[in-house]
Parts: sequence; C-alpha cells; structure tokens
Amino acid sequence: MKFCMYNITTTIKTGGIETFYWEVAKELIRQGHEVEIISGKGDYIKYVEIPLKMFDFIPRDKIIDLGNRFRKWWERVSFFRNAYSYLKNKKYDIFLIHKPLDFFTCYFMKKINPEIKTVFVSGGEDFYGFDKFFSKYVDYMFAVSKSNKKIIENRYKRKVKVLYNGVDIELFKADKQIRNDMRKKFNLENKKILLSVGRIVGLKGFHLAIEILPELPENFIYVLIGKGKELENLKKLAKKLNVENKVLFLGEIENKELYKYINIADIFIQPSIGKEAFGITLIEAMACGVPVIASNNGGMKEIVKNGENGFLFDIDNKEELKEKILKAMNMTFNTREYVKNNFTWENTVDNLLKGIGVEK
Repeated sequence: MKFCMYNITTTIKTGGIETFYWEVAKELIRQGHEVEIISGKGDYIKYVEIPLKMFDFIPRDKIIDLGNRFRKWWERVSFFRNAYSYLKNKKYDIFLIHKPLDFFTCYFMKKINPEIKTVFVSGGEDFYGFDKFFSKYVDYMFAVSKSNKKIIENRYKRKVKVLYNGVDIELFKADKQIRNDMRKKFNLENKKILLSVGRIVGLKGFHLAIEILPELPENFIYVLIGKGKELENLKKLAKKLNVENKVLFLGEIENKELYKYINIADIFIQPSIGKEAFGITLIEAMACGVPVIASNNGGMKEIVKNGENGFLFDIDNKEELKEKILKAMNMTFNTREYVKNNFTWENTVDNLLKGIGVEK
C-alpha cells in the first residue's frame, strides 16, 4: 500500500503530532509499505531516508485577522493549493491527515481518485465552521485516547476508533552514563530534578511547577524544555519568586535528542490546565524509567496509573502537585515495562492497518 502522510507542520515543529508522522512513516516502511510525507517547508527532517516533499504556504500571521481558526484554515488552504499539482499526479492508496482543518483536502483527493482511503487521526480538536460538511469525505476516524474519542464522536456523530500513540523504545531508555554526563554538563549533580517538555503556552500549566518551587527542598531543580509565547512570562515569574537559580530553561530540543535530557530527570511533570488529547512526552519519559506526575486531564489519565508509573493530580491544584512530587521521590516505579506492553509504534501501526482493513 502507498501512504501519503499529509501534515503542514511535520518538518516545521517537533511536537507530538510531528513525532507521530515520522514514527508511523518509519514503521510503515519497515512493514513493507510505501510512504511519502507531504509537509510545509521546514528544516526539521528526522529521518532523511523517508520520502519527503515540501511546499510553501502563507503563514497564518500574514493572513487577515478574522479569527485564529480562520487564519489556521487559510494557511492550510494555501499549502494545499501549492501541493495540489503534485498530489493529483500521485497514485496513493491511503491519505492520512491529523486535523479537521484539513478535511477539505479529503474532498479533493477523492476527486482525484475515488478509490483512495482517507484517514483522520485526531490529536486534538481544531473544529471550525464547516468541518462537519467535509467530514463525510473522511473514510476512517481515529482518536489518540478514549477521552478524545468521545469528543470526536460527539462532533461528527459517527464511530471513532482509539489509536494510541507510541514511543521508540530502542531510543528512549534509561542510560546511567548519559544521566551522569548530562547532569555534570548542567551542574546538576546531587540535585532532585523535575522535568517538563512541551510548547510553552499558558494551557500547559508550567507556571504551577515554578510556583511550588519555593515550597520544595533547596536541592530541587526544575528543567523546562520547549519554546513558546509564555517563555518570557515564566522567566519573569521565576525571578519574582526568587527561584531563577532553580529553573533551567533549555529551549527546544529535537525529539531524537530528547532521551538524553529525560535521563537527567527524577520525575517528569505535565501540569496541563488545558485539554490534552494524549501526551507522547509522558510515555517517552516512562520508557526512560522516569515516573510521571500529570494533571487528571484528557488522555493523560489513561496513561498514568497512580502508584504504578506515577501519579495524577487535580487540574490546577498546586498543593496536590507538591504532595505527589514529594511522595514520588521516595517510591520505586515500573514504568518501562508498562510502556513496552502498551505503547509502541509497532502496536500503533498494527492497529491503524487493522482499523482501515489493510492486512499487515
């Protein structure tokens, strides 16, 4: 089967959606399928061996401001217009998208080839005014968690299957030498390290971790990886609370290098106050043997098992977050076996193929 993995940000960002595209493409190829990634022009190319075609688009900040959803949608329209002349001459069997904003592309792909199977794997929401109309051109719908499945089913009034994300367990694993080297590199020997990874936006709730630092023992350090519009505000908050020497902002790290930084950590924290469809970074941390403390939020509550691989805490509850951190520091968890048994990219691809009626 020939797959088109279509997503504007695959070579531009390094988040969960982009990881899904690269890793699923890699696994599909390993299993003998043909794959081509179609992306906007960017410089993040995780695997050079995967066929890739990039196209220009109009960035949303250059589009007339009629609302953020309109800007996002028109950005994707401009991308598809540039890619269309290429796509119409290809003979794909499967066309896979990740956003309702791209539903309209399924209409045009079916015009090109009525036999093509169109697949939507939801990693969030991003609904807009007429996504319901174009949804009828999507043959198969998946959601990355049971929580997200309910939202998608309620929106489109049709059956949606759960397709959990995975983790590269050969890359993400505990390594004592890397842990020691990285801690030495950042002068973190003999420290208790709390780590978070993600887009630095308000809904991620990273401010909660900084706000509890004054109440934690002196040897606790918070390491934050990522970039985003809230970064400067978090730096100001750390300074205001006199904990700037206890917060390490490391910027954005490529996913293929992330395991080195996760190995630094004693506990991984995901304190999101906004909806989280899944949370790939959680299972990446667990694969490295690091327990997770996450807000009782969306798909994360399907990943974290209290007392087994970490703890959940009530959304926006700083006191409970602090209590769970201190409790976790004195416990032993079995996180890697849990991930190996439940969240691998091989499992993800097997379930994807089964869900669309393609034999392995």
